[in-house]
Parts: sequence; structure tokens; C-alpha cells
Amino acid sequence: MSPVAHSGYAESAFLRAGRGGRYRRDVPPCLELALTTLRLRPDLEDALRALPGVQAVSIVTTGDGTPTEVHVLAAPGKPAKQVVRDVQSLAMASFDLDIDHRIVSVVQIGEAAVPTPAASPDDPLGGEDAQAGRPVIASVSMLTAQQEATASVTIGVGDDRYDGTARGSSALSGRSRLVAVATIHALDELLGLPCEVESAQLVTAGAHEAALVVLSLTVPRVGQQLLSGSAVVRADPTDAIARAVLAALNRQLTT
Repeated sequence: MSPVAHSGYAESAFLRAGRGGRYRRDVPPCLELALTTLRLRPDLEDALRALPGVQAVSIVTTGDGTPTEVHVLAAPGKPAKQVVRDVQSLAMASFDLDIDHRIVSVVQIGEAAVPTPAASPDDPLGGEDAQAGRPVIASVSMLTAQQEATASVTIGVGDDRYDGTARGSSALSGRSRLVAVATIHALDELLGLPCEVESAQLVTAGAHEAALVVLSLTVPRVGQQLLSGSAVVRADPTDAIARAVLAALNRQLTT
């Protein structure tokens, strides 16, 4: 049987007998992965590369050109959540595409001064806390490569910076947990106590989305303590997960 051309790949037709004497066609796993990983929006990639601070862009799409993953390499200096907003605004204004912020991954490489977070009603760990020497989220990034994702979180305390990373599956369902674990790793030196992530997820609260985390903290002579924290999602859900971890540990970090 002759090969069948599909999306630039030659796919051999494999037939296997199934139940009832019927036949179905099997596609080798390597070809199946190649056929489902498409990049059909070079026009959008080129437009996003023109955004200030954006160095590289890769967009994975479905067969009809709908983006399913947007990977952005950006210079430091601009908050990752602002890069996500820029991506969404350009896609909507120029291409009439409504991109879900949850499919946008931003990684920032290089050194840059981290601006002091501005205080806001739903961020008790920003603004004055940064000036008072309490821990604040300096940066959060998520880098995906094939089937693996790496979450990186930087905590700022005054002029000091503490970094944490976590690696795992690139599935969207597991990214919240990766960010929470990376945040805990960044806080290890400041916390000084064993801490594990019990759960980390995004939940719907009325018309809003919020990050909710549950942590297990082991305290000497006391045992296990369960702590919870939450934060409203503004633009970037990874940032909200990191803020929720800080909210859960606020008392331990400031006493």
C-alpha cells in the first residue's frame, strides 16, 4: 500500500484486525506526535517578535490554526504577566484571536533590576511589604520544551534574591503545582522548615479566577500543620499561584 502524504510527512498505512473482523489504521507514535505538533501561524509569530522585549516566539496550533501553546522568550525588565497581556492584546487587535492566558508561557533570560511591586488591595505582600523587608514575588516564569516544563520563581527580600525551580510534565493540569513547588524551593532558606505542596489549583470564584494552595509544614515538637493561601488571578495565573504560596506562609516568614 502506498504511503499517504499528511502535513509534510509520509505516513505508512498500517492495518490491524479489530473486534468483529473490522480493520483500523494505526499510526506509529513518532508520526502521531509529529502530525499533532503543528505551527500554522507564522504571521502571528512574526508579529509577536516585534513586541518590545520579545526575543523569540513559538506557537503550537491545531490543524485549523488555533493556538494551543504560545512560548515566548523575553528580555528581563518587564513582568511576565505584562508580556502575557501584550501577547493577548496584539492577537486580539491584529488577528481577532482571543488567546487564553493559560496557554502562554514566558521565560526571561538575563539580569535586570527587579522593580518594587506596587501595593494593591488583593496583594498584601506587595508595595509596603517590599520596603519593609518582607518576601515578595520578584519574577515567575514557565519554560516548556516538548513534554517537560520548568517553573522558575525568584523571591525578593530587600536587595536579596532567592531562586527556586521545579521540573515536571508540561501538561496544563500540572503547571500550577510546579509553580507552587518552585516557590517553596525559593523560600527554603528563609523558611527553614520542611514544607510540601498538598495541592495547587485555579478555582472560579464568582466572576473571577483565583489561585488556591494547601501546604503541609512540619514544625519541630508540633508536627504537621496544614496551611492554605489564595490570590486573585490578574493576568498571569502562575504569578497568582506564587502569591498564594506566600500568603499561606506569611505568618511563618514574618515572625
